[in-house]
Amino acid sequence: MSALVAGVGAYTVLLTLLLAAGEHLSKPAALSAALAAQRVVPAPSVVAAAVIAAEGLLGVAGVAALLRDDGGPLLGLVLAGGAALFATYAGYGWYVRSTGRTVPCGCSRVEQPMTGWVVARAAVLAGLALTGSLLSGAVVPLGCPDTVLLIVLLAAATFTALLAHLPAAMHDPTPDQPPARVGRGGVPG
Repeated sequence: MSALVAGVGAYTVLLTLLLAAGEHLSKPAALSAALAAQRVVPAPSVVAAAVIAAEGLLGVAGVAALLRDDGGPLLGLVLAGGAALFATYAGYGWYVRSTGRTVPCGCSRVEQPMTGWVVARAAVLAGLALTGSLLSGAVVPLGCPDTVLLIVLLAAATFTALLAHLPAAMHDPTPDQPPARVGRGGVPG
């Protein structure tokens, strides 16, 4: 059972890191602009470049570790780095939310606001990375195709997609508008 939990956590984190790096590289100005709008870090362009590099390097190093049969120690280090990165995202997001400003999160190419769901997603990913790091010796490497690996990859792809879309799916762009009143016959009125 630990191989399944560790594998899903590890593969979800690595897929998320690669997806995030790819999205940021496809529109690099989005993260820099979001960091500038948040007015928390100095030199937003430098921080954005460092974030994109960290995501990409951790993702690629994790895949390289999974391609090795003895990738446990390297994978554990990569996932510990991912846990630290995502915990930093969660803490940073929480701080930005606590300032009360409505600003973009910079999470992807699509502009979405910094919400509690962005913070929750980062915290979940930090937890998955930590779990994968602690159980990295149990993760099924890519070189051993079998049913367990297939299940882990399908579950990780599903969790990655769900977590990627969670903040946008849960965002209500009109929270201040009262619900429409329903009159006779179910007609708004």
